[in-house]
Amino acid sequence: MKNQMIKIFTIAAMLSSTLLFAAEQKVVFDLTSGDEAKIRKHLISNIEGLAEYYEANDVEFKVAVVISGNAYKYFVQDIAASPYREETALIAAQKRLEPLFEKLHAELGVEFDMCKAGMKARKIEKKVLYPYVKNEMNKSAYLIKWQNRGYAYLPVH
Repeated sequence: MKNQMIKIFTIAAMLSSTLLFAAEQKVVFDLTSGDEAKIRKHLISNIEGLAEYYEANDVEFKVAVVISGNAYKYFVQDIAASPYREETALIAAQKRLEPLFEKLHAELGVEFDMCKAGMKARKIEKKVLYPYVKNEMNKSAYLIKWQNRGYAYLPVH
């Protein structure tokens, strides 16, 4: 009887700890792509689909996006005051993407972090970014921060 009680307690403890760990899922997307279609499919749709899945399964879902490479341009609010002012196609793409990024941030709490070193190299000033984009560290520091907090790594290159 004592051994059976110990087994039941052990199984209950294991199930409880599994449920505790499964109650939260976290991901950091490493966004370097400058391809609008790829960003829609592999970042925006992916986040929305995962959020829907986890919500349906009563699991908290946390997302961070680290921005670098060719993706900078989509997070610049004031294109005229940026190095991208000559990219006329960007204005139309930005009008399509920015409301989606804003929705991810406002409704799902997605955090957007832009590589400070890349901003400096491209001469992008903080004042031209959307207000929800942070830029205190470089890409590697952001990725280390999020991964050390238990966020799974997914590239969008």
